[in-house]
Amino acid sequence: MADLLKKIYAAFNPTPLHKGQQDLYVDLDSVRGDTSVIDRMKQKILLSDGPSCQVLTGHRGSGKSTELWRLRHALENPTSGADRLFVVQVQADEELDRNDIDFPEVLVAIIRQLARQLKERAEIHLKPGYFKDRWQRLKELALSEVEFDKLDLDAGMAKISSTIRNSPEARKKVRAALEPDTDNWLKAANDIIGVAVLELQKQQFRGLVIIVDDLDKMITRPHEAAGCSTTEYLFVHRSAQLTAFQCHLVYTVPIELAYSHHESTIKRLYGGDFPVVPMTKIETPPPHGKAYAKGIAKFREMIDARLNSVGATEDDLFESDKVRNDLIKLTGGQPTELMTLIREAIVTNGIPIGAQGIKRTSQEVMRSYRRQLRADHWPVLEEARKTGQVVRTEANEKPFRELLESRALLLYRNDEEWYGLNPAVENLTPPAPIGE
Repeated sequence: MADLLKKIYAAFNPTPLHKGQQDLYVDLDSVRGDTSVIDRMKQKILLSDGPSCQVLTGHRGSGKSTELWRLRHALENPTSGADRLFVVQVQADEELDRNDIDFPEVLVAIIRQLARQLKERAEIHLKPGYFKDRWQRLKELALSEVEFDKLDLDAGMAKISSTIRNSPEARKKVRAALEPDTDNWLKAANDIIGVAVLELQKQQFRGLVIIVDDLDKMITRPHEAAGCSTTEYLFVHRSAQLTAFQCHLVYTVPIELAYSHHESTIKRLYGGDFPVVPMTKIETPPPHGKAYAKGIAKFREMIDARLNSVGATEDDLFESDKVRNDLIKLTGGQPTELMTLIREAIVTNGIPIGAQGIKRTSQEVMRSYRRQLRADHWPVLEEARKTGQVVRTEANEKPFRELLESRALLLYRNDEEWYGLNPAVENLTPPAPIGE
């Protein structure tokens, strides 16, 4: 039993799927209501006669990273006769400090991962080249112990990346060095990209795609100098730099930008579309929400795929069908949350998971949201609870975007766009005013 418990726990790892896990993928398009997002993004890349840049957004946990894995797989493994592209995936959370992200660090992360993945997957070894000229200034400021000339591009950029991720002071110095010289850094980056594309063509790749994932997780806060939020500064004010790389690009973007006055601007700047990966519909819209059998069935498919991979069944994991369905309802249609909640229930209750395990797991999530919610959040939540919609006003704009970002309010796009409360919030009530 202990061995089976470990196998089941491992099977529900909430990290995105990767190469070799195709058998775990379940297509959710039919119950998301916004179908073929990835197919449309793929077609834009394949039909483009030059570099393209697109963005993708959605709640954390909606499955964006898994969908981007699908995009990579489709581009690198095309159907017969289609063009093949080399895809570099940059996981921003592994390269950058999500509390403090600006364009110079994104550039370094892109070039570092381009050099590393070309070396590891295509045996293409990029040299520092024009970056040597840019390096001297950085060396004087923050990285004097490194001799860039003696390293290949991957190793040199790894030193910069590690330093600016772990040292806020070094990060400021690097930005100060790069800011006045951004055009030359971009020229150096595009020189390197040009070499990479030529080398890839020798291996029958038509071109290069760079996917920068996890930028949607960056922390939104006031920008010290720009008079706007850090997310607005990066994706709007620095869009000219983000879109300047001479290859195909895809960035993930914080969901609150899709529901701000910058939506039309971002559409114009990033390929004319702002696709959103919505939540899976497992319940019909308010005010008369009922269980949605097709959505629940899709989540059961995900559970069964993971269990089958370790030789287990639903009877091994759940005490009853009701317990299973109660846990699925608790996810609110968030695929990543399904994996997380199953793991939490296993830790709490062991296997098979029973009603007590679901109750304890639910209580922990509810406590977390109760600590987050402010008085100005409750009217927005109540409106969504009653109608499935939120009428945006100047007064509720900030709490609305905060609720989306925290996933207390979940976005669905089935037949029409609507909002639902996270199940962990549904049974919460506003605290009574002091003195009552």
